[in-house]
Amino acid sequence: MNTAQRTMKMLVSPRSRSAAIHGMAFAGILFSQTGLAFAAGDVFQPIQSVFTTLLNFMTGTFATTAATIACAAVGYLALTSRIPWSWCFSIIVGIAFIFGGSQLVTTMSSGLGN
Repeated sequence: MNTAQRTMKMLVSPRSRSAAIHGMAFAGILFSQTGLAFAAGDVFQPIQSVFTTLLNFMTGTFATTAATIACAAVGYLALTSRIPWSWCFSIIVGIAFIFGGSQLVTTMSSGLGN
């Protein structure tokens, strides 16, 4: 029996078939209960408030100052060849994700039709 046949046999095993059926049943139940989310109302308001405060801290004045210092430090280390360029790129991309994360999520949500 070759590798492709063994792989297909594993993918179509009774265990995987049972897992797929259970997953589809769970998804069906989950999607049929959308009215519960609307009935919850302001139950999640305290959690949303905490996350809003955290977001404001992570993208506010402190974060801007920290990112500026990080960029300066990375620039100095790269200038003196004490840090690999891949690390520099990773740090800059991380800063871009921190400050652009909100816009990224909004763009992805609008692309999904929400």
